[in-house]
Amino acid sequence: MHSSAREARLQAWYRDARIGLFLHWGMRTGDYDRDPFDPGTPYAYETVEAFEQAAADHGWSAQRWVSTAVRLRAKYITLATFHCDMGYLKIWPSDVPGSACTKRDYLREIIDAAAAEDIRIIIYINRDAKHALHHGVQWLDREAYRAHKGDGDIDITARDGYLDYSKDVIAELMERYPEIAGFWFDGYHDKLEAQDAFAWIHAIRDDVVLINNDFSHGPVADEDAMALEDFGKLCSPEYDYASGTWTGPHDKEFAFKMKWDWFYLGEGKPDWGAYELNYANVADDREFVKRIVTIAGSSWNAHLGYGPKIGGDFPDLVERFTAHFERYLSWASESIYGTYGGGYDKGGFPPGHWADGAYGVTTVSTDGRAHYIHVLTPPEGSELRLPDAGYIVEGAVDLKSGDLLVVAQEEGWLTLSVPSWSAAAEDGDTVLKLTVAAETRLVPRHELTASCRWEMPYAPASNVLDPHYDRWFKGAGATVWPQSIDFKLAAATEVRGLVLLQPESGAVQNGGYAAPLSERIKAYEVYVSEDGADWGEPVATGELRNQRGKQAILFPPVLASCIRLTAKNNHGGTGTFQLIYADVLKR
Repeated sequence: MHSSAREARLQAWYRDARIGLFLHWGMRTGDYDRDPFDPGTPYAYETVEAFEQAAADHGWSAQRWVSTAVRLRAKYITLATFHCDMGYLKIWPSDVPGSACTKRDYLREIIDAAAAEDIRIIIYINRDAKHALHHGVQWLDREAYRAHKGDGDIDITARDGYLDYSKDVIAELMERYPEIAGFWFDGYHDKLEAQDAFAWIHAIRDDVVLINNDFSHGPVADEDAMALEDFGKLCSPEYDYASGTWTGPHDKEFAFKMKWDWFYLGEGKPDWGAYELNYANVADDREFVKRIVTIAGSSWNAHLGYGPKIGGDFPDLVERFTAHFERYLSWASESIYGTYGGGYDKGGFPPGHWADGAYGVTTVSTDGRAHYIHVLTPPEGSELRLPDAGYIVEGAVDLKSGDLLVVAQEEGWLTLSVPSWSAAAEDGDTVLKLTVAAETRLVPRHELTASCRWEMPYAPASNVLDPHYDRWFKGAGATVWPQSIDFKLAAATEVRGLVLLQPESGAVQNGGYAAPLSERIKAYEVYVSEDGADWGEPVATGELRNQRGKQAILFPPVLASCIRLTAKNNHGGTGTFQLIYADVLKR
């Protein structure tokens, strides 16, 4: 799965992109007086000639989309036109019959305009033919494709036949437009089928990035990145989109619509079937900033669903967000680009709930010296208090104002005095930039050994001393609590806590579509020993939060040669006890 070819594809541009622009545009795009979600309402255009004429009449230009991407600092644009809701429209002249194609080569114009700004183009590919007959129109031409293939039995309105058709479309695109950077797949939920299709593509061109809208725990071998659509996810807080997922950091994106629907249908009317969902409760610009920031906090890309009008321009409220985000990035971009999500396998301060009602995420520069605390919900007072996770803070500044901040560290806690939370109120995010020392207050991992009485052979206790996210520890006591893991130090040391990172194997809130139960540790006890035999009373007890990223357990400094973490249960009520890694805090 982590092949050199895959690494090369992701490192070339996708892994550091952070923002993508997701554009749905086609035969359904238009201003509707009737409810467009009613099956009896016809599409805005039923012929490709009418569509092209309307686009020309409204001055469509590729530069409108590219200019918006530049303002958002988006590094790629995904074109969702070959989409079941868009009439399976190919916005390029095509020799593969089966659905409508344009005479004007919109795709070539978009590729050329995007290339001038170093922006990549991704093509959306539907997996199924569920809307072949949609709103009274048969959008897929079965007989034309049969004649093209010389096969009277193939049926592109059925699942298997449509797969053949879509692969012919992909092959044509790769041949005619070598600049295409990748494909975004929707509906490839059969893992074996997905792998076969993706391997076939990479055999033709091994440089294209393949992104699959996926609800599983992980990708197949030739799937370069998972797309995690907002559909069916319950998030807590609501703006923390990552909290509604069950997958770890890196090589993923979160796709969501920005204002109204994925595609432009007009400004909405109260009698429309999806009015409440798409129009009545649109979040404000600050909330969308928070959503994007929480996605960056997991080292993911935010795929922003913009619904353009037929002429390529965007509704006013979407334009207002673009201006808002452009202003935010004018001072905050260094905390988003060139960073990793903090609190995972690349270091960083713990994200999530902090003291006094505060909530946020963290990011960290690639050299590990600059850390950014994104305060999305400020605390009640002027002080932000969070675990220091072993870092020694040398200085702190409010990134927007440039004001130096007073820093205090004591007993494993970091306290920052912040005169104003105005950036959170105005922009959606107050960013505090910390500079840390090269050394930490952590026991070096090479001075630790880890053991467990019951462990899965493929996930031994020793894995907790390896920060790699794809290696973890899992206890073998499937239904038995409590379960423990022990840490032995090379020499007696004054210790003051543990920092734990757990697999993101469940959403933080139960009830989301297809979401497995959270298996994060809930109640715990920590013991210390000088000889590994006499453990005495626990030095710490409590409950860990059901939240993403690493968490700290702090206790008064004590001299110890051994530490035992005992988990008494987990948040999902399963028997699973697991960790990605553990650090021991020293005084």
